[in-house]
Amino acid sequence: MAKTSWPEVVGWPELNAADQINMDRPDVSVGFYMQGSPLPPGYDPTRVLIIVDASGVVIKTPVVG
Repeated sequence: MAKTSWPEVVGWPELNAADQINMDRPDVSVGFYMQGSPLPPGYDPTRVLIIVDASGVVIKTPVVG
């Protein structure tokens, strides 16, 4: 079964997290969002959102959708 969440990347720099997600799921696109910024609406099975703080560190588990 394909991986759908990456709790292990919380605390990682955003680009390292994106690399890991792309290695695990080359079929999805990765989007970066700052904490507190609006997120795209709706569920998208080909998308993973990475939420980062001001220093570019992942603060929430990235998930497909």
